[in-house]
Amino acid sequence: MSRNGPVTRETLYEEVWAEPMTKVATSYGVSSSFLARVCTRLNVPRPPRGYWAKLAVGKAPKRPALPDARPGDELEWSRNGEPVRAPRALPKPPAARPARRVRSRASHSGDHGVLVGASGHFDGARENDDGFLKPQKKLLVDLIVSKIALARGLSTANALFWALEDRGHRVVIAPNTESFSRASVDPREKGSQGHYFPSLWSPFRPTVVYIGTVAIGLTIFELSESVEVRWVNGKYIPVSELPEPKRRRYTQVNTWTGNPPEK
Repeated sequence: MSRNGPVTRETLYEEVWAEPMTKVATSYGVSSSFLARVCTRLNVPRPPRGYWAKLAVGKAPKRPALPDARPGDELEWSRNGEPVRAPRALPKPPAARPARRVRSRASHSGDHGVLVGASGHFDGARENDDGFLKPQKKLLVDLIVSKIALARGLSTANALFWALEDRGHRVVIAPNTESFSRASVDPREKGSQGHYFPSLWSPFRPTVVYIGTVAIGLTIFELSESVEVRWVNGKYIPVSELPEPKRRRYTQVNTWTGNPPEK
């Protein structure tokens, strides 16, 4: 019979070091590979391959200590899939620490973990009426951009996230154990209060940076500006992009002022 109740990371740590992963996984009614992923999510170290054979002959490596939970780590796991609302202490600012050498951007050769795989989802997304991308997947980095600015937006996010990490501030997609909600975004360069943009894409969970244990939301978005446009062949075209003869042709018809993304 499998166990469905929540299990803490401390309990899981003791269990996976007490007997093989396959036995522990069976007690929860899941596969050993699934439970291994749970350990990774909860930042719980587990025995390396061959550990139990070495233990039988007295040559097993020393068991590592359970590391302290990092800001943003899940503290419990529930077999039935229900969100676990583990109690947490009040947020605290980072403790004072001696100055350390900050790594250069060149030392990071790849995408930050939050951005891995995001490019494909945004690149294949449809656009809303204002030209901003709306990917189908909702568990992605909090990014609001047009297709033409996608590469720049991802590059900016990557540089920002690594810069924060280099200073000891963890950047993650908010864990499902937190009840965070992202504020609405006004992408206009000259915005106004009370204006809502329901067609803008928003993630299922916000992207956050932990300063100490204080979570701060991060939204990377492209500003738009008001320009005069014409409705031509089923879409809005900035007047500045029309050839001179066409500009004169449309001077007698109705015009609109829109907010296409800046290029």
